[in-house]
Amino acid sequence: IVVGGGMAGCSAALTAARLGCKVALIQNRPVLGGNNSSEVRVGLSGLIYQEPYKNLGRSVDEIGSVGHWTLYEANLDPASPRSKNILEIIAKNPEKKIHNAGPASNYGDDRKRYVIENEPNITLFLNTHVFRADKDGDRITAVYGKNIISGKETKFSGKLFADCTGDANLGYLSGAEFRDGREGRNETGEPSAPEKPDYLVMGTSVQWYAEEVPEVSPFPDCPWAVQFDEKTAHKEIRGDWDWETGLSRNQVDEIEFIRDYALRVTYGNWDFVKNKSKNKNIYDRYKLAWVAYIGGKRESRRLVGDIVLKEQDIINQVSYPDASFTTTWSIDLHYPLKSEYFKGEPFRSTADQQDIKPYPVPYRCLYSKNIKNMFMAGRNISVTHVALGTVRVQRTTAMMGEVVGMAASICKQKNANPGDVYQTYLEDLKKLMIEGVPLKK
Repeated sequence: IVVGGGMAGCSAALTAARLGCKVALIQNRPVLGGNNSSEVRVGLSGLIYQEPYKNLGRSVDEIGSVGHWTLYEANLDPASPRSKNILEIIAKNPEKKIHNAGPASNYGDDRKRYVIENEPNITLFLNTHVFRADKDGDRITAVYGKNIISGKETKFSGKLFADCTGDANLGYLSGAEFRDGREGRNETGEPSAPEKPDYLVMGTSVQWYAEEVPEVSPFPDCPWAVQFDEKTAHKEIRGDWDWETGLSRNQVDEIEFIRDYALRVTYGNWDFVKNKSKNKNIYDRYKLAWVAYIGGKRESRRLVGDIVLKEQDIINQVSYPDASFTTTWSIDLHYPLKSEYFKGEPFRSTADQQDIKPYPVPYRCLYSKNIKNMFMAGRNISVTHVALGTVRVQRTTAMMGEVVGMAASICKQKNANPGDVYQTYLEDLKKLMIEGVPLKK
C-alpha cells in the first residue's frame, strides 16, 4: 500500500507492480504528481541513469514530462535515440523549457494517470486522504482513507506500506520515529548545520504568472491582502520558486496560514503593480493567469531509518554496502531573504548551494527503524536537514521510489521485512537495481 501519489509514490507503485506486487496507490488530490502536478507546477530536477545503477530512473522517463533537465541530458548525448526524441519534442513545444510555473501541459497530469491506471497490478484511489493507521505491535496492518469529496471512508489492509506523503503522514499516524527542524552541529558534526538545533526550515512556494493579452485587463483592489508601495513591490510577471513562505513556521500544522499568507502577498503585490504603481501602464495588458492554490513544500517531517544520512557522508563520499539511488543535486538550502520591510513574515527566499559529486545513498535510509513493515520515499526519508538539501528534488525522489518498489517485491517473495532486505537479501536488491524497472510489456 503506497500512500502519496507524487513522483516518489508513483514510481514506487509502478515498480512494485511490474515486479509482481498488488498495489493500492492512495493520493489525496484529484491528480497525480504532487509538486510536479499542474496544481503546483514545479519542474523535475536532478539527474537519472547514474552510476552505480545506471538503469535507475526509467520510471521518470515513463511518467514524467520532457523539460529542462531532460533537455540538459539530451544535449550531453544528442545522437542517442532518447536524446533525439527529447530534442524533437522540445523543438515542437518550446514552452516545455519553462521549468517552474509553466503552462499546465508541461506537468503531464494525464500522462501519469494513464500509465498508473493502465498498470494491471495497481488500483488507484484519488481524492483519498489517509487519516488513521491500525497496528499490531511494530507493524502496520491497515490504513483508513477518507474521500475528500464524498466523505466515504475505506479501510486498506496490507502487509507492506510505503510513506510517500512528503509530510510523513503515515509514519506520524503509526508512531514512527521522525525528526523535524534543523539538527545542531553539536549533534551531527555537519559543517553547514547551525550550532544549536532550531526550527528554521525550507519553506513552501506558491508560484504564479501573468500573461500578456490583447486588451487592457483590469484587476480588483485587494484591501485584505498584504499592502505594498513603490519601495516594497516586486515588479515582476512571474513568481518562481523563490516566492517562498513559512520558513520559520511548522510546515504541517500551519500550512493553511502559510499558503494563505502567500496568496495575500501575491494578490497584494499584483494589485499595487497593476493599479497603483507609477509604471502601472506597463502592466495594462497583463493578466494574472495562474496562481497556485496548493503550496509546493520542501521540508517537514523526516522519518528515521537504520541510517540517517549526513552532510559528511555526501561530501566525503562515504561508501556504504547498500548504496542505491544516486543524488546529484547540490546541497541546496533555502533561507528567508532579508527584508527591512517584511521582518515578521518574509515571503522571498535565497538559496545557499554547495556543489557535490554524485553520491549513491544507502538503502537503509528508505525504511523505518521502528515500524518494521514501512518503507519511505520522497523528502521524508532518513536524512538530516542539511542532507535533505540534495536528495529532495523530484527525479531523485522518483528513483527512491523505484528502489522501494524493488525492495517490496523481495519482501513479498521472501516473506520478509524491509530491514531484512539489507540484512539477508541485499544481493537480490542489487540485481534488481542493475536491471532497472521492467519495461511495460
